[in-house]
Amino acid sequence: MPNFKILQDQPEKLKNQTYGFDGTTVRPLKTDNTGRPDIRPLTNSTDSILVYGNDGTANQVLKTNSSGHIAVYTDGATALNITATDFDIRNLSNTQDNILIYGYDGTQNRAIKTDASGNLLSATIRSFTEYSETATTTDTYTGSTAQDVSTIATYTMFVKNTGTTNSATVKLQISPNNTDWLDDSAEVTLNPGDFTAFTANLFLRYVRVAYKSTTTGSPTDLAIVLQGQS
Repeated sequence: MPNFKILQDQPEKLKNQTYGFDGTTVRPLKTDNTGRPDIRPLTNSTDSILVYGNDGTANQVLKTNSSGHIAVYTDGATALNITATDFDIRNLSNTQDNILIYGYDGTQNRAIKTDASGNLLSATIRSFTEYSETATTTDTYTGSTAQDVSTIATYTMFVKNTGTTNSATVKLQISPNNTDWLDDSAEVTLNPGDFTAFTANLFLRYVRVAYKSTTTGSPTDLAIVLQGQS
């Protein structure tokens, strides 16, 4: 009431009501449950929010065309519509920006990896090579089918005596031309059921197993296998 002082020795109990005017009626201002002004969500149908830029002297409202694309004036009068959705703001820097390059493994996208120096890391994909044959020993050395190992990084020759009675003598041979053969291992005697493996000590283009009967007139059967990786 006019000319009356309000006396209250407990300020936390002193309350007042704040009003606003909607153009027709005075209405009390609302707040949410934390005491903050209760503002409804903005909507483009009833609210306007202007975005400004600066022309070097004064702030100016950014303009768009009827589709909402930013209108850029190339000569001060003619508008150039920009329809791109992404814009370069500044030059990217590896010290503060991360850009990943992806490849596709047939199922999903995967980031391409590098080492600490930025060199690409490639997955090691190995190819497998295998050859096998059977043979029967005679009284003199016979060579298995020659194998070209020039493009095989690592390989092993496996030999097994599959016979049931007689033994065989075997050794590994190498050649530069599939004609001149050099022994690359000692002779190994294989009793029935025994097996051994050979790895070349020296590199030449061709490799084979030489075999014969340990006892004259006593042949046996062999299984010969080459397996390699490139």
